[in-house]
Amino acid sequence: MSDELQRADKGISGFLRSLMMTSTDRINAWNRGIIEYQPCFIDAFFTPDRGVYNAVISGGENKMRVKAMAAQAICAVKNNFPVVILHEGNYELEDQIRNVFGGNDKFVEVNNDTSCFEPLFSLNELEIANQIMETASESYDMGWKARYYIEGIGEYLKKSGKNLSFNMFSTCPHAQMFEKVENLRMQGGINDIEEQQIKSKLMKGQSEIEKLDTYMASLKMEMGDLRYIPGNGQQPINIISALNNAEIICIDIVSAMNKLLLNTLVFQLKLALSKGIRYTLIVDSISLNANEAFANYLKAPTDRICTLIAADDFYSMVGGDEKAFNALMGRCQIAVVMSHASGNSATKWAEIFGQYDKYETSYSRAKGSSKRTPFSLFASPYQNNTVNINERREYVVKPEKIMRMGYGEAYVLTAARGELAHLILNDE
Repeated sequence: MSDELQRADKGISGFLRSLMMTSTDRINAWNRGIIEYQPCFIDAFFTPDRGVYNAVISGGENKMRVKAMAAQAICAVKNNFPVVILHEGNYELEDQIRNVFGGNDKFVEVNNDTSCFEPLFSLNELEIANQIMETASESYDMGWKARYYIEGIGEYLKKSGKNLSFNMFSTCPHAQMFEKVENLRMQGGINDIEEQQIKSKLMKGQSEIEKLDTYMASLKMEMGDLRYIPGNGQQPINIISALNNAEIICIDIVSAMNKLLLNTLVFQLKLALSKGIRYTLIVDSISLNANEAFANYLKAPTDRICTLIAADDFYSMVGGDEKAFNALMGRCQIAVVMSHASGNSATKWAEIFGQYDKYETSYSRAKGSSKRTPFSLFASPYQNNTVNINERREYVVKPEKIMRMGYGEAYVLTAARGELAHLILNDE
């Protein structure tokens, strides 16, 4: 098997196959427009020399989807894009990415075994305030005054020479803050004006302290073993710091139900865009129904990032939402579709592949005899052959075909090549 695309309908085998086709078969094959390729690796559709494309991988075996995600990551790195990979407990994906980038000092993993995720690392006071305010759900009912309090805490920590970290914010001794600010002024860390400015912000946010504490406790619980703990021998990291350093970061979110954690990751992805950072995002099987912020981020149009979304059923991943499906597919430049168990999803992909005019030839034969005439003693037999050609619209790839595809079998729709290909993908 090859890692390059080679036509299956060319050469001797293609010529012999064509000899077996009728003229109607040739017309139908032309109208369908499917290019048959020899078996090859998925890498053939993610070649670095062609750039990095938005892609969707749906159906089939996890092993095949993992290889496609790894190929996209390699393609991105060779085109000098940092990479963010988000998944939900896909250990096969972690192993594959580790095998590919394990020797690269720019590769970072965030999972239960690393304990290095620090949500506030490398952010300033304003960014921290915005992150907390925007990621807190309505159930926290955190008002605008909380922003002042968060900024006040941040300014105090910064003037004290301490790092702005989740640990510092989540263990803040709120009842002692005014005294601590006074002591900092007495020690020469701030002047009278700075003292009053910090105290003013702390005073405005007093009503939001309990809500802020609740938020911090909830986020701490969701992060679980992902969370960086000072002195644990790890280096703190998050999406912003990884993208600033042009790294490849692979994050296991553990569960899409970790709403605050996923909201935080989405905020940092958007913050990176606002800073002008271009990157490649790879998402594996995270349901859009689980998180509104995540869904809105993926659906929002942008030409600053390239996104690959993989799932065992992409249509189900978007919750059957037609608008979301169409929005994501509208930007998709490569779609790799393998076998699906759902008839609804198979029909959706059949609609994406389109329809064509199919011609069918039928033959009829009429036999009989003519009446005897005065000039003949017997009736004359006759035979009439008729050729009928019928035309009807049919799916280029029928839903039942998508449901019956074998291991590694795939249809690949590529905008760059302007073609729909059919082939067997190599898994070695």
